[in-house]
Amino acid sequence: MPRHQFENAVWQEENVMEAADFRHLLTGNPRLEQWIDQSKTLTVNLLHADTSQFGKEVLWGSLIYKQSRLARDAQDVFHFYVSPELLVTSTLDFEEDVDLPRHLMLLQMENAESPVEVMMVLLGGMVGSVLHKIDSFEERLHQLLWNIKEHNNRKTLESIEEVRHEILLWKHLIMGFREIIMAVEETFGETVGSQREYKRTGKRIDRCVMLVESYEDEINNMVDMENVVANYRGNEIVKTLTVLTTLFTPIMAWGALWGMNFEAMPELDWSLGYLAAIAVIAVSTFLLYLYFKQKGWTGDILRSANHHGKRKQRQD
Repeated sequence: MPRHQFENAVWQEENVMEAADFRHLLTGNPRLEQWIDQSKTLTVNLLHADTSQFGKEVLWGSLIYKQSRLARDAQDVFHFYVSPELLVTSTLDFEEDVDLPRHLMLLQMENAESPVEVMMVLLGGMVGSVLHKIDSFEERLHQLLWNIKEHNNRKTLESIEEVRHEILLWKHLIMGFREIIMAVEETFGETVGSQREYKRTGKRIDRCVMLVESYEDEINNMVDMENVVANYRGNEIVKTLTVLTTLFTPIMAWGALWGMNFEAMPELDWSLGYLAAIAVIAVSTFLLYLYFKQKGWTGDILRSANHHGKRKQRQD
């Protein structure tokens, strides 16, 4: 497999974890053997370090750097082993991802001061790919923001839950990159933290963190807005039904009274009993409406209905 010899670093790519170079590095280190076995069915990031010998520190692990939002098993994993003399990684599919231009990254690696910096170039390319995908996510988030205002319904709420799930996936991916950045300085010392590619990749990761946290706040605000609107509409519906039910109370009460079948009911002999009953019901209902209006219990409902009617006329 490709072996890249730079001025201050060596990068070896291997197709699979079972490749000879990976096995050769496992001599006398049972934890590396365990890593090989765990990486076959990877579901979470793995990261280990050996700092027992000064000047011969080693960092190795497996990083999930791509994750589909539609399928749990649709993910790409980056395996790596880095020491002060050598970087060995699994092969990256540069052709598949336009955000990882192979020739430009190799050119950037020529100026690397160590294998650690070569790895930082690779991580920087992966993070750049994440940033590019976050930009397309931002467009969908912007569209959803206006959908909440114009089409607040169940479909919009489902869309909010989808983007919330996606933002959690972004946070999970970026967490893996941040852990590696911290582990590199912990393993190889503070001098690594002053190197150019380390700083550049660290800043790029910080930019990802800032964006994702900002988008998460926006999504939480969307959920709060959705809850406020849903609660308001629910209260309006209950209020409207309560007012209408109460306004029809006189009709039900008088109807129940005159619907009785007692023999001694003087109203049965009235020649104008039907009209009198209608008048009593109408007056009772009207007086009840005036009472509600005086208390201000119908104003919001009537104004809302009037407002929606005028807005519909303007749209027509």
